[in-house]
Amino acid sequence: MDHIDRVRRAIEFASPDRVPIELVDVPYVYDAYGTLNPAEVRTPAGAEDFDSMQATYHWTFTEVGTNEAGERLRREEWGCLQRVPADTSSAYAVLERPLKEPGSLAVYSFPDPKAADGYFERIQQVYMDRYADRFLCGYIDPGPFLVAFNLMGYDGLLTRLHDNLDEVKLVLHKIVDYQIEVARKWKDAGAHAVCVIDEFAGTGGLMLSPSLWRQHFKAEFLRLFEAIRSLGLYAGCLLDGDISAILEDVRDLQLDFLDLRQPHAVGIDRWAEAFGGKVCMKSSVDMMTTLASGTAREVEVEAEKLRHALGTDRGGFMGLVLRWHRPSYPEANVKASLRGFLSTNP
Repeated sequence: MDHIDRVRRAIEFASPDRVPIELVDVPYVYDAYGTLNPAEVRTPAGAEDFDSMQATYHWTFTEVGTNEAGERLRREEWGCLQRVPADTSSAYAVLERPLKEPGSLAVYSFPDPKAADGYFERIQQVYMDRYADRFLCGYIDPGPFLVAFNLMGYDGLLTRLHDNLDEVKLVLHKIVDYQIEVARKWKDAGAHAVCVIDEFAGTGGLMLSPSLWRQHFKAEFLRLFEAIRSLGLYAGCLLDGDISAILEDVRDLQLDFLDLRQPHAVGIDRWAEAFGGKVCMKSSVDMMTTLASGTAREVEVEAEKLRHALGTDRGGFMGLVLRWHRPSYPEANVKASLRGFLSTNP
């Protein structure tokens, strides 16, 4: 069974010969939010036979220079100015937000999706030259709410949900328009799937009321995922934080797979109850807890638990392996996650 067929079978519950592995740290592809030279990336030991590769479109940058501390300053196509911290515990910090102030939307121009063309020309060539036998999952990160938070600020957006809801809805609509065009670029680059990474929840739950999200924003997510599927691509989503309050609504999105990086936020058993055997689950060991600070044995045990709890004997599970950058995870834990996902223990 080849790599691409193995992944398709897992997504479609069509009995792959083993659990497929998706790799984040793909040489010549992974750039850690534009802070890492992809040519310097090395495959984590043991993961060379990965089945699916993650490739992510974040932004297209214009370099602005450096600040007094020598940190890079860059502006992305939405107009936000970012600083790349000298401290490698984070990838970037937003310094300027074009829609932070009330009334700023009146003079704001949304970006042209052609801004992303250079990235996709490069990634298509890398894929064809190096990875044509692998399943390509194209990611869009940041997703709609994350872009809006960058533009308005967290306080600005949440305040406007009360003071000027129509403005927030317009901004989200324009962002989804842009990201539908990005999905088309992924299709042209050879992707088999598109996954959107977004965040409007923390460890304590949603940042807005479930009814508000349901009434005013759920339709935009439906529009985005329907557009992805209309391209003949599998559609997936990663929603960070505790989204327990809208799990039923997530089912309505008709996703082909869910991506979990913080499975503890909702709970592994809760994820299994809601989606196990119904939607393919692609998961890493929890990035915020076990993978970051657990022992190698704890990581391996959690990887096995994820495989058993979220998958079935017909498929429906993929293991996600990542070393990451800014910050990087312990090498022993990365290897342990791979062992656990591929283990044949019952």
